[in-house]
Amino acid sequence: MNQNETQNNQLEALLKLTSQRLGTTPEALKTAAQNGDLSQMLGNVTQTESSALKKVLSDPEAAKKLLSTPQAQKLLQLLGQQGQK
Repeated sequence: MNQNETQNNQLEALLKLTSQRLGTTPEALKTAAQNGDLSQMLGNVTQTESSALKKVLSDPEAAKKLLSTPQAQKLLQLLGQQGQK
């Protein structure tokens, strides 16, 4: 698997987790981000958090930077373990 595929898989895992927390689907979350319409989906999330999420979901470089953090790597590791159960 090349690095691009790995990053795409990690982003999809992050979308899945975020959508579960927000009570929606990964597809709906991704579409809302691409359309710039996350505000109603995010409900009580702050404007700063909403802006950051929009940037990450619409900017591959921002997503790559986020996914390379130790916190994201730990989260993805935990998600991978849950998926194997």
